Amino acid sequence: MRWFKPGIRNSLYALLGPDGRKDSMESLEPVRDAMLAMLGEDGARANPELSRKLRYVQDAHTLWYARAEMVAVLSELHGEALAVHRVQSLSPAFQGLLPKSLMDASRGRR
Repeated sequence: MRWFKPGIRNSLYALLGPDGRKDSMESLEPVRDAMLAMLGEDGARANPELSRKLRYVQDAHTLWYARAEMVAVLSELHGEALAVHRVQSLSPAFQGLLPKSLMDASRGRR
């Protein structure tokens, strides 16, 4: 007998996968707009994949983890200290979209 039947496994992936965590577009738009504005035209030119990801993702978790890519792109353009400061200033925009534990973990690294 198999421990995980294909039907159970597929249903768990559906719940936990990226399609299972869709947030409302109205709640994501302010965060998405702020991130795209911070990336700017120069950042979008430097990393078009990141710009595309920011425009089309459907959950707050993916936007949250895209901040690391933003730091990398902005570091090349403006320096690491300024890039980290700018990206950390986005954290309040995620309030209410992410679990408190994730927000607190970010605060602890400052």
